[in-house]
Amino acid sequence: MREDEHTEFKKTTGELNEAMISVSAMLNKHKHGKVYFGLRNDGTPNSFIITDSTLRDISRKVYESIKPQLIPIVDIEEIEGVEVITLTFSGDDVPYSAFGKYYIRIADEDRELTPSELRKIMIRREYEENWENKTTDKTVENADDKTVRSFYDSAISCGRLPEVAYDKRKILDQLGVLNGDHLTNAGVFLFSSGKPITLKMAVFATDHKETFLDLNRAEGNIFELIDMAVTYIVKNIRWRVEMSGDGIHRKEIPEIPIDAVREAVINSFAHARYDLSVQHEIDIFSNRISICNPGSFANEFEPIDFYTRDIHSYLRNEVIARTLYLCKDVETFGSGIRKIYTLCNEAKVAVTYTNEETAFTLVFSRNDRNIPPNGGGINGVENGRISEAELMLLSALKKSPSMTNADLAAASGKSERTISRLLAALKNKKLIQRIGSNKTGYWQVL
Repeated sequence: MREDEHTEFKKTTGELNEAMISVSAMLNKHKHGKVYFGLRNDGTPNSFIITDSTLRDISRKVYESIKPQLIPIVDIEEIEGVEVITLTFSGDDVPYSAFGKYYIRIADEDRELTPSELRKIMIRREYEENWENKTTDKTVENADDKTVRSFYDSAISCGRLPEVAYDKRKILDQLGVLNGDHLTNAGVFLFSSGKPITLKMAVFATDHKETFLDLNRAEGNIFELIDMAVTYIVKNIRWRVEMSGDGIHRKEIPEIPIDAVREAVINSFAHARYDLSVQHEIDIFSNRISICNPGSFANEFEPIDFYTRDIHSYLRNEVIARTLYLCKDVETFGSGIRKIYTLCNEAKVAVTYTNEETAFTLVFSRNDRNIPPNGGGINGVENGRISEAELMLLSALKKSPSMTNADLAAASGKSERTISRLLAALKNKKLIQRIGSNKTGYWQVL
């Protein structure tokens, strides 16, 4: 036996106060735990006198020091021929305090929570109680038939839902998103035809939100917007072509692994906070792609910890996550971050993130084609930065790829000779390429 995040050893009941701190810490981390009185730190028995009142003293100490009130099980076990007292406890009323202070269990140690950490737990608690399972005024009729049917077909085909006759109401009820005839919040955001979520998507010409090449706004339910977001990113990332050994067959390779992109988008929608008015956002910059969702990262660990360690994943939206799992949008709980990092490491794509109280953003790096590899200027532009005139052309060609030099000159007020020079500069920077002939072809923004 050894101490861990669920287990604490005390040599005697002389360490009752320290034991109460461990009780609070384990409850706040895992909502359950066990303390042994009569074991040394290495797990070997330590015989001490147990009287008739010893068990009552432990129960009284729990009652007096742990808030909210806890009803534990205090018992006697025999370990290697020595009697030890066990204090077994569980509770869902997180956060729990010991002597008026709040603690968290980290490995086999107890650490006092900071005000910021305590606030996050309180917000999480309130969200769990009031959001997913709260009944709305939307009924079964408000659930989009196409979305429910698509979920049903996917869940059946991957074997995570038993094959039964299709019945929209029964499916929604089985998923736990119905209360009588009415959808819960989780049901509305997953299946509603009323477009409950907003997604903003944009492509910017540089590494800042200055000049955009494309701007899109969509509304829908979680399933609809996951598909829209992934499609938008795939359409706007760069691809390279590798030829096979026979010189005939070709393979297109994305600059960022598509499975990593889809996993990041699904995580964004699965773990967002939907009681906030903040919208989901996809921003494609010249040097990175950002996927932003309302609400901070839903765990006390950092995202990188889920790649480097085997740790428990907290589900902010358990019903939503379970539903996405059933149709295999989620492979296994807690594996999404690890999959993203693994795929991106193999593709040599850096992954970073920013975690704030109101938003979490995952960022994929990409080569910035606005900056030449050698750091020099292109066509007189210092540091490879593109000019305002070039940005204007990029924006125009993004919207209307078939514009001619004459069209671009008329729209910008510049001469056709200047337009030709600007187009040549953009071609040299590999920001555009000509598809087809000069007469009947079009410009593709890369």
